Amino acid sequence: MSDRSISKQYRWKVKSRLAVLAFVNVHGLKPTAARFGLDRKTIRAWRDRAREAGPVGLVPRYPERRARRIPTEVVDLIAHARRELQYGACRTRIWLLRVHQVKVATKTITRICDDLGLPPVQRPKRRRGGRQLKLFEKATPGESVQVDVKVLKLGNSKAYQYTACDDCTRLRVLRLYRRQNTFSSLDFLNEVIAAFPFPIRKLQTDNGSEFSFTFMLAVERRGIHHRYIKPRRPDQNGKVERSHRVDAEEFWGRHSFTSFEVAAAALPGWEREYNEARFSMALQGRTPAEKLAAVLEAAA
Repeated sequence: MSDRSISKQYRWKVKSRLAVLAFVNVHGLKPTAARFGLDRKTIRAWRDRAREAGPVGLVPRYPERRARRIPTEVVDLIAHARRELQYGACRTRIWLLRVHQVKVATKTITRICDDLGLPPVQRPKRRRGGRQLKLFEKATPGESVQVDVKVLKLGNSKAYQYTACDDCTRLRVLRLYRRQNTFSSLDFLNEVIAAFPFPIRKLQTDNGSEFSFTFMLAVERRGIHHRYIKPRRPDQNGKVERSHRVDAEEFWGRHSFTSFEVAAAALPGWEREYNEARFSMALQGRTPAEKLAAVLEAAA
């Protein structure tokens, strides 16, 4: 093409349109429309523009971006999910569908966030040289329960969140203690057995002093097999460890508790939200309670 005023990205498009007009000159309008699958009005418009301005007239006249078809209220919800809830595009898609009954594609959500200038969600960097582990889960509730302790700073003192996470459903039990020791662990054991709506067959912990030999014997006396994970292998308790990161991002990081009593009173509400309202990407957008119901229904 001799006209260098046409940008490179449109030259192939102009060439194809010139080929269509050349076909029109030989075969006529109707055969050309049938041959190329085009509307005759479109071909006439190209012919008129080419007669008026030459090849430059065949440059596509698209707007820089077509008007967005997503309603303003949905755009506001997407902005809220990114700014306030710190959701990525996939989680936002599920949130819109489950909570607001609005279906929006993940790519559309990403584009809207880019248009609004919203920064991407910051995720912790993967350790250099580390490899992505393949995730497995047990087939039945209670087959394996992971237990761990999260250390917290409340005002000028520390507190300890004991967490039990079922490997199959990710259903959790959370309790707050002033001390991290065997007595707290024994009390938590009783709380977990009473709270989970299914029997526990195996319980696994790290080798911390709070999970002492006395604790192990208490677990075994309850008819539950106890397992210590290998030293320096927190990935073997990966589900409960990952849930602690969720706690830090979505609960403890969004509240400022100045006393143990206030924090302990708020924790059961977060436990209910995690188990019954907060959908998990690892559970294909379901909550732990929904996963439990599905497993029990399938086994019935």
